[in-house]
This record gives sequence, C-alpha cells and structure tokens, in this order.
Amino acid sequence: MAKPRHVRGLDPDRRLRFNGRRILVTRLDEVYAYDGDVADPARVRELHDMRIACKRLRYLLEIFDVAFEADLLPYIDEVRALQDVLGDIHDCDVQVPMLEEHLAWLGAREGAAARELVAAATADGVAADDEVAYQSFAGSLADTRHDTERPGMHALIARRRRERDRLHAHFVSEWARLKRERFRARLEEALGGP
Repeated sequence: MAKPRHVRGLDPDRRLRFNGRRILVTRLDEVYAYDGDVADPARVRELHDMRIACKRLRYLLEIFDVAFEADLLPYIDEVRALQDVLGDIHDCDVQVPMLEEHLAWLGAREGAAARELVAAATADGVAADDEVAYQSFAGSLADTRHDTERPGMHALIARRRRERDRLHAHFVSEWARLKRERFRARLEEALGGP
C-alpha cells in the first residue's frame, strides 16, 4: 500500500482552514498520481492504492468540512463513489485468486488420494484385468473427487471476472467524467487559497 505523502508547509500557529487546505491538496495530489495507471485493468496494485488514496481524501474532507465555507458534501460523495467502486474491484482481485488456489488445492488433494489408491492396489497385487477390483478402485477414486464443487467454483470465478471487468469499465468511465467536469480544479476552488 502506498504511504501517504508528507504534507509540506503546515503551520500550527495558523487557522484550521490554512492547514486543512494544505493537507487536502496533498491528498488530492495522491489520488491524481494514479491517473496514468488506472485505465489499465491489469494495474491491480495501483487501483488498490488509488482506493486507499481516495479513502484518505474522503475522510479528511469529512473532518475538515467545518473549516470551509463551500459545501464539500458533493465532493465527499464523488470520492466515496470512487472509493466504493475501487473497493468492489479490489474484492474481485482478492477473491478470484483465492478461488483459483482452492481449485488447485482440490486437484492436489485428489491427486494425492489417487496415488495412495494406486499404491494400495499395487501392494494388494490386484491384477490389471480384474474387473471387480477395478470397479472398487474406480469407486474409491470417485469418492475422493469433488466434482459437485468444481463446476460451481469455475462458474463463480467466471462471474467474478465478468463483474470485475464491468466494474473497471464503470470506474474508468466515472474517472473520465470527473476529469471532464474538472473535479480537481473545482475542489481546489472550493478549498480556496492559502
């Protein structure tokens, strides 16, 4: 996770608005630092770091709202919306690998069980053409498999990937809208000068 930037020029002898503006502008810069990265859906780390930057900005807007004459609520709502969609993207980015790891674990567990059954059958001297022994072995092998779980896992993975694609497209669209609508410049104007 990206660490927050150091805020320069804070002055404990100045009013809350002066220091709040410096802090908020620095946190706004942090959000916009990811602008060149977040259009690429493969930039998972940067998308997550932007979410954290949005979270910092939002909470500080809420804290410092009382120090400014302008209504900051619309800006807070916009940042919250970005934070929410980035959080949903992050959920997908975490869940899909977890589900894939579970499938790999199932496969490894089933493989180990199959090796144990083969070793046991070999140790028992079961002939390759012994149909009764083969049916027993096949039944034991089938008992180790999780065929009912696997299709659901694959379906869930596919669903979360589609959802992530949809969420990322929505995020990119919202981010472009905010830039078109001069969100950053409007927020800086609402914060006023030092």
